[in-house]
Amino acid sequence: MGQYDRKEKSQPKHGKPSSSGASKAPPRPNGGMPGWKGPGYIPKKKSTSKPIAPASEPPKLEPTLPIELEQRILEVFRATFPASNDFEALKPTLQKVNDALLRRDLDAAFGEEENFEAYAIRWSPSRALGYAQLLAWIFAERANDAVTQQLVGNARSQEAMRVICLGGGAAEMMALSGLVRHLLPSEASGKPIVPATEVTDNLEAMNISPTKSATPLLHLSLLDVADWASVLAKLDRGLKTAPVLSKYASATARATNAAFLSPGAVEHTFTRADFLSCSTEDLRAAIGAAPALLTLMSTLNELSMTSMPRTTAFLRRVTEAAPKGSLLLVVDTPGAYSEIATANGERGEETRKYPMNVLLDFALVPKPAKRIGREDSDDEEPRCAWEKVIDKPSLSYRLREGLKYPGSLENLRFQVHLFRRL
Repeated sequence: MGQYDRKEKSQPKHGKPSSSGASKAPPRPNGGMPGWKGPGYIPKKKSTSKPIAPASEPPKLEPTLPIELEQRILEVFRATFPASNDFEALKPTLQKVNDALLRRDLDAAFGEEENFEAYAIRWSPSRALGYAQLLAWIFAERANDAVTQQLVGNARSQEAMRVICLGGGAAEMMALSGLVRHLLPSEASGKPIVPATEVTDNLEAMNISPTKSATPLLHLSLLDVADWASVLAKLDRGLKTAPVLSKYASATARATNAAFLSPGAVEHTFTRADFLSCSTEDLRAAIGAAPALLTLMSTLNELSMTSMPRTTAFLRRVTEAAPKGSLLLVVDTPGAYSEIATANGERGEETRKYPMNVLLDFALVPKPAKRIGREDSDDEEPRCAWEKVIDKPSLSYRLREGLKYPGSLENLRFQVHLFRRL
């Protein structure tokens, strides 16, 4: 029957039984009947691996600003950019901008004015609300810092608080305007419009100043490689112009109708610049001599992907330019990392990925170098230039129900790092 040997295949599994009937089977191997511990038993090793815990939700950023103020911010966006009311018509432009940004082609993304407005309509409102809530929380946490006291404690001083947004645009401008309105409502809020015939009689009673305040509460400097000047100018007008009311609005609504900000509350300047190329002198001129708040919101990761060495050098120039007492706020997406080429012996260079906080610590708060065999040296280690005062790898901001906006709004997650210049 060919190669198939029935005789061989038919042998009993454990050999022929003996004449006495006693089994000649070898000891039962491990894995036999449950509970068997006879000869040859080998106990199973207990697993040392721990069960994988489900990913925990990041801590939530509890809202500080009232929902009414958030809604007013959205209304300023809507009134400033009427195209937001026809969101469907914007989708082709938004798709074009999004595709260009994914390719890191800024010229294609922002080559036309309508692209800036489309971006501001789609992505800036959610960020503005999240940044405003984050800033309000930080100002509460750091109430004793010179920068926060300059705004909150010295609202009527002769020098405005300075905020320098490196990579700033529409979201930062609206967030900081919301912060000022929240912290100093009586000084920052726009006043109700009074009919011309009643101005003389009601000016003193309503404490209305017909002219711009001599000293702003906040001076905002924004720098970016893309030209946001036109969009920022429109938002500035929108913040300081009372909403247009329906002809059916009540007398009460008309009497209380006011702009989001008073004319002199917030002043801004915009500079188009590739700040990776800015010198220490350029940064010092932008920051000024007094302590200031410096922000890098959704910017540092983009810079590091462009060039890690240039980004590290830029952070060191910021250190040289920032006056003592200044705050540096870095906000970005959680899990953002930087790629660094490192030497690896005979294999040349290899690329390693480092979390953003490693880059920040390396550039701003480096650890002292180990001194082998120099325990008795009197040399002092150089002091760090910055102190890390807030370090949050992940925070979530969830939109509250009831907010109305014709475009898309989205919840946010971000990592937050705050440093104070020593």
